[in-house]
Amino acid sequence: MYVERSGQHGTFTTDYIDRRAAVRLPTDPAVHDGLFEQTKAYYKADDLFAASDKLDISEETFRRIVKQLERFDLSKTGDDIKGLAFEKFLGTTFRGELGQFFTPRPVVEFMVDLLNPREGERICDPASGSGGFLIRAFEHVRAQIVADIQRQKDEERARIEALGLPEEEEERQIEEAFSRLNRELLPSDDNNKPIDTRVGRLAWQCIYGTDAEPRAARTAKMNMIMHGDGHGGIHYHDGLLDINGIFGGRFDVVLTNPPFGSNVGRDQKVGGSDETRVPKDEAYLARCREGGYGPAWEESHQSLLAAAAARKPILDLFEIGKGKKNRPTELIFVERCLNLLKPGGRMGIVLPDGNLNNPSLAWLRRWAEGKAKLLAVVSLPEATFRSSNATVKASLVFLRKFTEAEAAQWEAAWAQAHAELDARFDQQRDEAHAAYAPRIVCGDDAEVQRLLDELAALGIQRTLLRWQHGEAPAYPRQARPTVQNKPAWTGEAAKEHKEHKKAAAELKKQADAALAAVRKRSDALFSELKAKYKAIDEAHTAALWARVRERFDYPVFVAAPKSVGITSTGETGEGVANDLPELLKAYREFAHWLAQGAQPEATPNFPGPSTA
Repeated sequence: MYVERSGQHGTFTTDYIDRRAAVRLPTDPAVHDGLFEQTKAYYKADDLFAASDKLDISEETFRRIVKQLERFDLSKTGDDIKGLAFEKFLGTTFRGELGQFFTPRPVVEFMVDLLNPREGERICDPASGSGGFLIRAFEHVRAQIVADIQRQKDEERARIEALGLPEEEEERQIEEAFSRLNRELLPSDDNNKPIDTRVGRLAWQCIYGTDAEPRAARTAKMNMIMHGDGHGGIHYHDGLLDINGIFGGRFDVVLTNPPFGSNVGRDQKVGGSDETRVPKDEAYLARCREGGYGPAWEESHQSLLAAAAARKPILDLFEIGKGKKNRPTELIFVERCLNLLKPGGRMGIVLPDGNLNNPSLAWLRRWAEGKAKLLAVVSLPEATFRSSNATVKASLVFLRKFTEAEAAQWEAAWAQAHAELDARFDQQRDEAHAAYAPRIVCGDDAEVQRLLDELAALGIQRTLLRWQHGEAPAYPRQARPTVQNKPAWTGEAAKEHKEHKKAAAELKKQADAALAAVRKRSDALFSELKAKYKAIDEAHTAALWARVRERFDYPVFVAAPKSVGITSTGETGEGVANDLPELLKAYREFAHWLAQGAQPEATPNFPGPSTA
């Protein structure tokens, strides 16, 4: 690729290697080492290679490789062909070492095509692995641009041909128009630098990704280069932290397959490792500021500098992680992806099925429900990731982050639900309190009650004060918990009647002794009341959610394809069953139905094996 892009086409031949070797002094580096050093220098700004990297290959082996490849002209080979060749190489070479970084190509294509990124939209994968999602997204948008360029070419040809020009002039004008339009398809300039073309803006301003594994990040960069570029936004960095142009509220589309089976713990600090570093060098700062990221980037960078200085746990950067000992990595990535999106942005994420149906994770589903609309859930067959030695059953989850209007509607739905329901459940709490308070105060004991009545006549009462609303947790949304204090003495005997005061003191002493004897019974009744309150709180919460969902109801596309284009041994291709193309058609029909108002009488019929 370096030879192709630098224009030094004669250097990747056995003839060149033999000629250079013939005049090389014993102290000179091997020819392939010299070429590799030039390649490292060419891609220096991209962090593709470390300064100490060397080619672990003999001169004889390198010559044999060149002999096999020199007949191919990569400058005339389509990016899709080069990309497929590199993916094939990856699949056979790194599958054992980097298997966890591969999402099967048919699944990647389906997810990208469903979210349908468009020209001008920014796309991010915060756990990019070998770059599959970003490559497919790049290809998807580039295909749109190519189709539009072809449309413009056809229009230009028709316009020029209609002028009735002499044949040579007509050909010249058509060639000139085509040349101008074709320039829009260039991803970089001759020096591998950004270029202001339609594909150039896609490659350098719209594709971003990170991975915390350095080899995976490097592989993703190379993969992007082989597919036609877009590598400039790929970084070796923890995907949970902002870096370069990757920060909150910036992206239209986020696609990712986050790590499963690990945890983010409190020992993982901002700036505590190479992948969580916060760059401070002038070159990085200048590059970000020249990139036009604006005040949002400045705010993000300053916040991370402060977090690194304070050795802040990464968990504390997230609403669902703050104050926790640990959280499963994939859960934190759900919040990370939503944070990265603009209002109205779309995301697709691969998640273990337990995130969707485990009762212990109902809080996560409710939390996400208040942040985004669920577009679709596609349950994958168990064999989908088996070739990567993954045994977790997974699903594809597609969400659209609330727009500002939808967020306001969500809050309004909650306010309305509280207005309609709170009084009813408060009455239930009052009724429970009224039923239990007298019994708790006296421990269901007649003698204690007699003593308490006598004390009340003297102005001293033992009462169970009315319950209060406590503070609800930060998430998920729920009714404020009922808080009930234990019985307490209130009031005092009249000071002007010394005999009353003395009698009251004696009665209180007797009452305290009697209460001690019935404390177990009183405590048991108090526990019963708290259980009643808890049941009322849970019913209140359930009623609130039901009412909100009535007001914020919408259809969700759900499917369970039997085959997704990959076998348990990792085989893909035309001979492998794949229900995803038909499923994509069904989703588009569903999305069209939604856009038309989702009228029940027009509900689409989804026949076939792909639907659940």
